[in-house]
Amino acid sequence: MKHSLVLCAGLLACVVSHAQPAPAAPAAGNDTWGNVPTASDDRFTNPKSKLYAGPNGWHNFGEVRAEVAGAAGKRYAMKTGLNYLETPKSFVFATNSQLQVTEIDFGTQKPAPGVYEVSAKPNAAQKKAKVSFMDSSGGKLLGWESGDKAGSVTVSQVNGYLYFKARGLRLAPVGMHNTGDLKQPLVLGVEGAVAPE
Repeated sequence: MKHSLVLCAGLLACVVSHAQPAPAAPAAGNDTWGNVPTASDDRFTNPKSKLYAGPNGWHNFGEVRAEVAGAAGKRYAMKTGLNYLETPKSFVFATNSQLQVTEIDFGTQKPAPGVYEVSAKPNAAQKKAKVSFMDSSGGKLLGWESGDKAGSVTVSQVNGYLYFKARGLRLAPVGMHNTGDLKQPLVLGVEGAVAPE
C-alpha cells in the first residue's frame, strides 16, 4: 500500500508539472538574433579574443526567417552559411543542401556601411540592393524577388566583418511553381556577418 501511494504521488507530480502554462513569448521589442553560445566569459563577443565570432556572434554565418503572406502559411526559419560568391556576384545565405538560397546583391563585393534601399536592381552608388529568395526543397522551384521600395538592408563594418541586417522585406513571387496561395508576397528577415578576408 505504501509503495502504491508513493507511485501515485509521483505520477501526480509528473502530471502537474506537465500541465504548467507554457513560458511567455519574448517581448515584441526583443529583436535580437545571433548564435553566440552561452559562456561564462566574453570570449565570443570580445573583439580582442582569438575566438571572436563577429557582430552578434556571426562568422560567415547568418539566419533567414520568412513567411508567405496570406493563407499559404508557409514559413522558413534557418541558420545558414553566409559567403560572397563571384557567381552570381552576391552575398548568399544558403542551407547545406543548397535547396534554399537567399541572395543580397549590392552591385559590389564591398558595400560601404549604411542603409541600402531594397529595389529591383542593385546600385552601390545609389545605396540600392536587390534581394531574392529561392526554395527548391519540395522538388518545385519557388521564388521571390525584390521590387523597388521593398524595405531596407543595413550594412555595418565591425572589426573587418561585414554585418547585414534586414527585417520585413516584401518580395514578390517570381518562381515557376508559385501558384495559388504561393503567389503572395514573402516577408523576409536576414541577419549575419562575413568574416574579414
